[in-house]
Amino acid sequence: MSTEPDATVLDANAIAGLLAEVFAGAEMTSASRACQSCGQRRAIGEHRLYRGAGLVLRCPACNDIAMIMVEGDGWREVRTAGFWSLRVPGPAAA
Repeated sequence: MSTEPDATVLDANAIAGLLAEVFAGAEMTSASRACQSCGQRRAIGEHRLYRGAGLVLRCPACNDIAMIMVEGDGWREVRTAGFWSLRVPGPAAA
């Protein structure tokens, strides 16, 4: 058995640019998500990224699916699970 890490598993920081593109320019790696299975709240950047035919983000605590993203010719489909919260800059206070 190899002791090399699986090259298809990274953390979600590896797709920070893609996440920002999908979520209208928002910085997603620091956004938090509450897992629907274990209830833990973790930053998206902490989630494990599995690459294969598509991209799958999994909870770092219990391995439940947080997001699935697949792309085709001219389209992208994103499915999210659990509770996501995102804080983005708003209008400046007067």
